[in-house]
Amino acid sequence: MKLIINADDFGLTKGVTLGILDAMTKGIVTDTTAMVNGLFLEEGMKEAKNRGIDSIGIHLTLTCGKPVLPPKEVSSLVDDNGDFYRRIGNLEDFNYEEIRKELKAQMEKFYTYGITPSHIDGHHHFFGYNKELTEIVIELAKEYKLPLRVLSDNMIQYYKSKGVKTTEAFSMEFYQDNVNEAFLKELLLRYKDADSLEIMCHPAYIDEELMRISSYNNFREKEFDILTSDKIKIYIKENNIKLISFKEI
Repeated sequence: MKLIINADDFGLTKGVTLGILDAMTKGIVTDTTAMVNGLFLEEGMKEAKNRGIDSIGIHLTLTCGKPVLPPKEVSSLVDDNGDFYRRIGNLEDFNYEEIRKELKAQMEKFYTYGITPSHIDGHHHFFGYNKELTEIVIELAKEYKLPLRVLSDNMIQYYKSKGVKTTEAFSMEFYQDNVNEAFLKELLLRYKDADSLEIMCHPAYIDEELMRISSYNNFREKEFDILTSDKIKIYIKENNIKLISFKEI
């Protein structure tokens, strides 16, 4: 099996970003996806370059932080403070043209850092919310010729019909109460016959900013410990699991 372990939320805070980079250099994390509106994105991209890490994709978001475009240009997507609503379901009257423009702006901002993105995914899996959002993100993947995270098995063939690369399987289950070594091994065993699998993760060092802006916090440190442990590295090797990047699919 070919395995991609992708750390979401690169750039969100300093602790998150440095935790992800260490999980890539010391552990089994192979890719990460960056929030271009993240508080530590610019510093994080510089640090990634310093470490020779370029397996970084784009973590498109409509539910965290501020938009890349001026709030007045995406008024249906933001609250009175100019921040994205915390959940996509809160966008009762969102304008799809504004979404299209904002996501395009996020893509373009990523490229200003001089790294070619490895792939695309989305914060809170927003592009699985409805067909219109799915199509907007698929079109971006096609335009930029990038692989895209698949959120359900029944979408794999649809991606292929659109000429968009993805993995043969995806799991978001290594999360919250499932963050333990036994469950991760069980997950890998379950998908042992898959040609390629992406597992989503959120390793981090906990900092005050993360505690302030995210309800998913303490589990991230536990994820880091598991994903950098010698035990899991040995398990990967003994079970002939090949760690790859999205750039290799």
